[in-house]
Amino acid sequence: MPLLYFDIMENLEQFAKQRLDYNRQKISLKESQQERLTVSYGGGMFRVTIELMSFLSTWSQEDQLYLVDSYENPVLVEDPSELLYKCKMRWSEVMNDWHNELQDLRKVRKIDQL
Repeated sequence: MPLLYFDIMENLEQFAKQRLDYNRQKISLKESQQERLTVSYGGGMFRVTIELMSFLSTWSQEDQLYLVDSYENPVLVEDPSELLYKCKMRWSEVMNDWHNELQDLRKVRKIDQL
């Protein structure tokens, strides 16, 4: 009977290590993908967010505007539709990669495969 208890505890410990490693890998993946969510435009660097894309899609495409970039500098956006297009392309690329890598991570069953 004590041997069975030891096996159960060993399996639980291994499962806990797997979950911890999986969660670490998931967090690392999220951080690395979020770093890729940037586009350059007009000498500025912009972080691609849903809010930025929504704002650009509602702005009149004929009007210029100034946006504050990731480095807190105002940047003239002469063609909001061009910036919106760049944001959409980057968003799609990063989200697709993130999704695929997360699916691969979910398929891993052993700690040493991570």
